[in-house]
Amino acid sequence: MVTSEPDSVRVKAVNGQWIVRVVEGGRLTQQVFDIHEQAESFAEEERLRLGLPGEPPAEEPAGPQQSGPVG
Repeated sequence: MVTSEPDSVRVKAVNGQWIVRVVEGGRLTQQVFDIHEQAESFAEEERLRLGLPGEPPAEEPAGPQQSGPVG
């Protein structure tokens, strides 16, 4: 229980996965996603369900730059 925290929904990158942390009525639940867009979609649905304001998407973790095709 996290009774001192207000209802909230947060998305965080951890070890190449995305964690959606939901605090509702003092109870904490977490959902793990491999795909960022799925985590953000789930988080937005939870915010709507709880009547919370939207938040900007979590930033992608810094990693190696991918280069496009040459030519």
